[in-house]
Amino acid sequence: MSRVKTFLLLIIALLAIGLVASRFLGVATGPVAPTPPPGPRPFAGLPIRFDGHYREQRNEAVYLMRFFPEGRIVMINGTTEVDSTLPGFLIRETKGNPAIGLYNVVPRVTGDSIHFTTYPEKGEIDYAGAAVDSVSVRFKRYSHITGARQLMEYEFRADTPASEQ
Repeated sequence: MSRVKTFLLLIIALLAIGLVASRFLGVATGPVAPTPPPGPRPFAGLPIRFDGHYREQRNEAVYLMRFFPEGRIVMINGTTEVDSTLPGFLIRETKGNPAIGLYNVVPRVTGDSIHFTTYPEKGEIDYAGAAVDSVSVRFKRYSHITGARQLMEYEFRADTPASEQ
């Protein structure tokens, strides 16, 4: 029995030493965010910015989208009551959640046109648009759910440095 205890204590000690050494040597011990694979950058050549998000407001409704260089768009919808919390959802790794209006989509980029579809709980919504300049993007939005058509004008908002928060 004492051999088993000694063996277990030895294993625990080795694990503890490994953990301490990894912290001092700067070795990552937790999960690391995946690096996007090298390859085509669909937004290359377009005046799309990646250092913040684009915002559209209609009355109390707020719509945000963020572009990522490897060709993803993360979007969230909300209200002015929760406006300040919405940018925190715009991360590359989001899985999306249609129940709260959160989407992570891969658009089709042809020339300067950007097309994609979101899938809320009851249907789909098509987007077709382009970057107007380095501070705005414009999308025609068509809801297959209600038949509504909207012209969405999103304005760019740069990320706030952590020192200013």
